[in-house]
Amino acid sequence: MVNHSLKRTSKIAIISGIVAVILISAALTVHFRLSETEKSEIASGAEQNEKESASQVANEIANSLQNKPESNESGKQSESMSNTSQIEISVKEIDEVYRWSDSNEINPAITLTANVDNVIQFTNPTDTKHAFIIEANGTEPLADFDIGPDSSGILTLKPTTTGIFEYHCEYHPDTMKGILNIKP
Repeated sequence: MVNHSLKRTSKIAIISGIVAVILISAALTVHFRLSETEKSEIASGAEQNEKESASQVANEIANSLQNKPESNESGKQSESMSNTSQIEISVKEIDEVYRWSDSNEINPAITLTANVDNVIQFTNPTDTKHAFIIEANGTEPLADFDIGPDSSGILTLKPTTTGIFEYHCEYHPDTMKGILNIKP
């Protein structure tokens, strides 16, 4: 009887592992195929859809399968998940001029929260290097983040001060610039 129970438990574990691998593979396949489509849309100057893209959904599925949020006894998400803010910014080339962009506007006003991990996801589909700089009255930059050609990256900031600051690209300061508000 013990041997039969052990075989059944082993089969269930193997099947569960195979299902998890298939789900992760499917999510990543959707993500990578749609990422190429999104890159060509950005390069052609097409406006991004305001709705959440399919690749973002695929990313969330893959992340949720790999990193389920911890929960406490009352079922709430762990404190580390609730203390995070995420923003997506990409580089757009419009009429041979580079600009920062989110899904709604060019050189958008960015709002961060003080004393919280703020995650900015950058996408650079161009063939030019860019550097995201946050300055405070011409003093030492609060952030200096390079984004290579045809790449992406993540900048995590946990500001300890509030106020209004300027951001720009080190290489294109006249056309890639905007306002950053750090709120309490």
